Amino acid sequence: MSADAANTTIGVVSALGTASATWPDELWAGSIAWADAILRSYYGIYEFIDDPRCILRAGLTQARVPVLLSDGTDIQTGELVGTLHFWNEHMPRYSDRGPDLAWACAVRDRATYSLRAFCDYVEGEPGWREVRAIRTETALPARLGAAQIMRVFQRYGFERVVTHSSLLDRLHGLGECFVLWGLTRAFNPAALPRQPFLRDRHELWISRATLRVRYARRHRQVAIAAAPQRRGT
Repeated sequence: MSADAANTTIGVVSALGTASATWPDELWAGSIAWADAILRSYYGIYEFIDDPRCILRAGLTQARVPVLLSDGTDIQTGELVGTLHFWNEHMPRYSDRGPDLAWACAVRDRATYSLRAFCDYVEGEPGWREVRAIRTETALPARLGAAQIMRVFQRYGFERVVTHSSLLDRLHGLGECFVLWGLTRAFNPAALPRQPFLRDRHELWISRATLRVRYARRHRQVAIAAAPQRRGT
C-alpha cells in the first residue's frame, strides 16, 4: 500500500473513531451485529452449536487453490472445504488494563472447547462427510511476525499456507480491516487502542484427520483413560 493510500486510510479510521465515539454502545453494537449478520448470510457462515462458550462459527466453501498439508492431505481447486470464523460476541473481552493472564487462559480454554464441539459436529453432520480439510484466515498485527503467529496456531493443530494475493485479494483484505475495526469497537472496545487498523492476513489450514486426532470425543476418552491416576483416587 502506498504512503498516500495509507494516510488516507488512517484519516478515514480516525474520522470513524471520532464519529463512533458519540454513538451509544448499544446502538453501535446493534448496527455492527446487523451488518455482520448480512455478511455471514452472504458467505454461508453459521453457528454449529448454541452455546455461549463457543467462540467459533463455521461454513462450507470451495478451495480457491491447490493445498498440500503436512500430513499428506492434498486438496484440489474447487474441492469442498470447511471454514472457521470467530464468533465475536462470544470472545472474552479485555479488562480495562488490557490483555492479561486471565484473558489469555479464557481464550485458550474457549478455543479448545470450541474445536472439540466443532469436531463433534463435523463427525456427525452429513453435509460435512466429504470435507477433508478446514481453512481459516486470521488478521493480526504485522509486529507479531509470522513465526510468532504460527507458534500460537500450531498449538491447536493449524498450519500456515502461503498464498499469493491478487489486487482483488488485497482490496478484500482492506475491507476486512474496516469490518474488524467495527467488530472490535462493538464487542471489545478496550482492545481498540491496542489494535492497529492495518493487519497482515494469514491463511491457516487443519486437515480433518488432524482435527479428529486432536479433538474427537473418542480420542479424548482414550487420553483420559491413559493419563496416570493420582494416588488415593
